[in-house]
Amino acid sequence: MRATIKDIANLAGVSGSTVSRALSDDSRISKKTKEKIQKIAKELNYKPNIMARGLVSKRKGILGVVLPKATMELFTSQFFIEIMQGISKRAKENNYYIMFDFCKSDREEFMSTKKFVESGLVDGICLLSSRDKDESLEFLKDKNFPFVVIGEPLEKTNTLWVDNNNLEATYNLVKEYKKEKNLIFIGGNKHLTVTKNRVDGFKKACLEFEIDGKILLGRKFSMDEGYRLAGDIEMNEKLEKIIISDDQLLMGVLDYFEENKIFNVEIVSFNRCNVKELWKNKVRTIDIQPSKLGSEAINLLLYGINNNINEKNKMINIEF
Repeated sequence: MRATIKDIANLAGVSGSTVSRALSDDSRISKKTKEKIQKIAKELNYKPNIMARGLVSKRKGILGVVLPKATMELFTSQFFIEIMQGISKRAKENNYYIMFDFCKSDREEFMSTKKFVESGLVDGICLLSSRDKDESLEFLKDKNFPFVVIGEPLEKTNTLWVDNNNLEATYNLVKEYKKEKNLIFIGGNKHLTVTKNRVDGFKKACLEFEIDGKILLGRKFSMDEGYRLAGDIEMNEKLEKIIISDDQLLMGVLDYFEENKIFNVEIVSFNRCNVKELWKNKVRTIDIQPSKLGSEAINLLLYGINNNINEKNKMINIEF
């Protein structure tokens, strides 16, 4: 038979309300009592009744995650796979379920966000991208609904967000090549904050170290765009140094180079991914810790849901 709060209360010699508060990590319950109750709950293999808990606390125990159109290529993107693992793991640790919604356009992302809020199905929402004039973000602010953004927003007022320090990371990468005369940066959608920040870091370093930097931006982060942008590079006999903003772009660039027998390159790319043996000594990938981005986003979202906001954002540094 399934263990209940009453069973735990009887064994612990406390009231049912004390058990509920202890299992919810309520600050009104002492550490000693919490540990005692949690130990008994574990011994009884107690599983909380999410629906019943929701009726009492008015919480649904579900978080909504709006997946942007870039995730339509989810299963070829190590970044999105790992970010979703981080989200799911941290939510599960806090007894929350995740409801994902895959979207094909910016407008569909907004409609998904709106439906999540108006349906009353979720306690909070996680957005996986940040862009100019973001309808979803403004809607959530207007409704005063708990949300977090993975990606530094341009307008940060009343917004919880988590991101890498993309400007600093790109600046530091260019700094490694400060003795070079030429450097190429390949990035994705110019309207996304991640692209803006990495381009700004690239420009800042090129100006400081007097490097002739060339910037090539695509319409999206995809292999097709990487392949197309690679064709715009004016190759010469000298070794080309290239910084690429995303693993999907990288794979497209490498396909183009291999197809056209271009191997006089040295590439650094954000996001880890597996490359062919042919490229192992020419390509360096940088771990931007997507799983940590996902878990930290859920931490912030739960702070927001509980009206316990100690910090407005979390910046995760990229280590080389």
